[in-house]
Amino acid sequence: MSSDPAADLTADTAADLALLARATGYALEALAEVTGADLDRPTPCPGWDLRALLVHLADAAGSLTASARTGDLAPPGPPGPGAADPVAVARDRLLVLLDAASSAGDGAPARAAAVEVAAHGWDVGRACGSARPMPPRLAADLLAVATSSLPDALRPGLFAAPVDLPAAAPAEDHLVAFLGRRPAASPVSGTAS
Repeated sequence: MSSDPAADLTADTAADLALLARATGYALEALAEVTGADLDRPTPCPGWDLRALLVHLADAAGSLTASARTGDLAPPGPPGPGAADPVAVARDRLLVLLDAASSAGDGAPARAAAVEVAAHGWDVGRACGSARPMPPRLAADLLAVATSSLPDALRPGLFAAPVDLPAAAPAEDHLVAFLGRRPAASPVSGTAS
């Protein structure tokens, strides 16, 4: 840390914005793999097909954009009616979120958004059958943010209970397990709702 707190805040904010940019890039790569035939596929989110997940991702990006602009976060509601092209809507709203977070100059919304965006990027990839892993450094950075900022009291309605994993599992598996998802390639114990 420097002796100038404003310089540290700026460095922290820049790091948070860079994390959001990396998470958004990961999610956009997953969205690029979606075809029209994939929209009815199940996702790692119980009860949601890919179309519903994409609508939720777009809604969440909209809520997070509002938070970046105003400082107030209204949690996204249940998936709304499907758009003609839910992939395009989700992609466009992710790009608007990235721009709004960059303009806001506040890292807190960017940190929260990075976890949400990357988690749903992972969900999209799994729904499409993609085996492309999350970059290990991105997964480790997001895991650190998620475990330090998601108290159990906020979990209901947002994330299922964490899934137990062996300590040696990769950071990607620990991240998605912490968020209540079952990593496909890792042996797990416990249940996720």
